[in-house]
Amino acid sequence: MSKAGRHILRLHWRLFFPLVGLLWLIIGFTMAYFVTHEKQRQKENLENRLLNVNNTVISAYERGVDLGKTVDFIRLFTNNTTLDPLRITVYDDEGRMVADNPQATITLRDSAGRMNPCLKELWDNSGHATVEDMAYEDKLSMISSRTSPDGKIHSFAALPYEGEVLDFLSIGPMVWVVVILLGVVSSILAFLGAGAVCQNVYALRDFARAVASDCVPDDVDSWHFSNDELGEVSRNLLRLYRDKIHAEQEKMHHERQLVMNISHELNTPVGIIKGYLDTLADDPGMPGEMRRKFLSRAQQNADRLASLISDVSMVMRLQEGVGVDGIEVVDFHKLLGRLAEDIEHGHIAAEMNFDFDVPKGCRVLAHESLLTNALLNLVYNAARHSGGTRMTLRWRREEDGKHYFTFSDNGVGVDEEHIDRLFDLFYRVDSGRSRKSGGSGLGLPLVRRIFTAMGGDIDVANLPGGGLRFTFSLPAG
Repeated sequence: MSKAGRHILRLHWRLFFPLVGLLWLIIGFTMAYFVTHEKQRQKENLENRLLNVNNTVISAYERGVDLGKTVDFIRLFTNNTTLDPLRITVYDDEGRMVADNPQATITLRDSAGRMNPCLKELWDNSGHATVEDMAYEDKLSMISSRTSPDGKIHSFAALPYEGEVLDFLSIGPMVWVVVILLGVVSSILAFLGAGAVCQNVYALRDFARAVASDCVPDDVDSWHFSNDELGEVSRNLLRLYRDKIHAEQEKMHHERQLVMNISHELNTPVGIIKGYLDTLADDPGMPGEMRRKFLSRAQQNADRLASLISDVSMVMRLQEGVGVDGIEVVDFHKLLGRLAEDIEHGHIAAEMNFDFDVPKGCRVLAHESLLTNALLNLVYNAARHSGGTRMTLRWRREEDGKHYFTFSDNGVGVDEEHIDRLFDLFYRVDSGRSRKSGGSGLGLPLVRRIFTAMGGDIDVANLPGGGLRFTFSLPAG
């Protein structure tokens, strides 16, 4: 057995022994209480019977019945019963014996004529029937006494703790059989319970070994946990661990892919700039017109590089959850009016027309500069890739504290397989054509992150008649 296995085995016994000890302790205390209570009940039963003996004697005296016959009758009645060792002696007020069972006399005085101190106490305090345990003739006995109402008769009844009395007060062997059976059953259940708990420990130990050896299966149900709350907790822990590992792996893969994409995107303009500059450096006598052309191309790519770095910086900042400062109430209708003028006079949309249908006074909570940036990216995307002639932004509804809008074009749209990935970083439907038309794969990802950062959202779908429709929301101002 391995060292780890021995540790687990010791854990099983460390759980078992305290548990079984506690169960035996509970059983012991329970049975001790039961035995004590049962003995007390049995003793009270004997005391009541002793009291009845004296009550019978005094009642016979009051009715004028011969007390000797009464004592004989009581002795005859109690033969071969629990009261078989019963001793009855009746005295008058002078201390003379009136009735007795000769085989077991309760002697009131010793040979010197002195009254037995224990019996004297009962004599003096027996206006009502009383019962006390006391040592009489070197034997522990239960002694009861009662005095007649006229004070002339004193009846004593004694029951030594021996023979039938001890048998009556003892606990039968079946009680101890039950105790042992309960203990054995409890021990078995404790052993099984400790095993059930350790079963989850075993599985967690195996899981830790699998983690250490990088051999964790996706199916957590393959780990044999017990079918109880503890097993369910263990399974949930494994699921959380598996999900965390998968999330970490996905994050690492995404980050690697992101770094590769950023490197690729930056290398393109850098390579072009370097090519033009190297050509200029290698040919000092290049004609002025061509030199200006090369410098202009290098400058254009430097501008593209600066824009790309700026976009990447903004995307990463928004992706990391950095809060957007400067959120304010923006008149969306007026913002779109200014945007429409910029598009028209700046020829931003190439040959496409831009129109909007948003109610006057439509106010949203947004960062005006970022919102303008996001809308311009939608316009650039449609102008470069849709192949259409018209783009439209419309207000749709106000619901749950948000305004909902659509931005659509009448272009060719994209294949459905690309729809779900249009907001992925650096994703291009056609990388060659997109790069040719100036796209970096950052426009739409930036748009989504801007809307999300301002408390809204955006999604995209193909229109039935062609073109794309972006549906976005912004908090109402």
